[in-house]
Amino acid sequence: TSDPRLYRRLLDAVFADERVTQTPSRASLPGAQALTVADGRAVLDEAMIVGREFAHIHQQPGAGSFHLRLPEAEAADVVAKGWGEWHPFALSGSAPGMVMVYSPRNDRDLEVVAAIVASAVDYATPQGRR
Repeated sequence: TSDPRLYRRLLDAVFADERVTQTPSRASLPGAQALTVADGRAVLDEAMIVGREFAHIHQQPGAGSFHLRLPEAEAADVVAKGWGEWHPFALSGSAPGMVMVYSPRNDRDLEVVAAIVASAVDYATPQGRR
């Protein structure tokens, strides 16, 4: 898990993107915060977990870890490089590209995890940045 200060910095980083809104997750345990595509923006349906939620960040246990959707090749790269593991839904084929990304432990990890989340945002929002 991330220490509380690193967890707060992670939240600040991932929710700074204007394409993302923060809501309670509809797909995770109570307390998990969903990354949802902001209203008025198009979504890529195959990038969604449920509704407009394409990722969620866990609180306790596992503070700072994410479930998120990526294009399958990017998800495979995340797993191959040891930044996460396949979600069982990806393994079953019901949610291709879904991975659990591990909690950052230090500033370098925070940069990498934030970049992975940014890729998930790009995937979820086909119109890209505006």
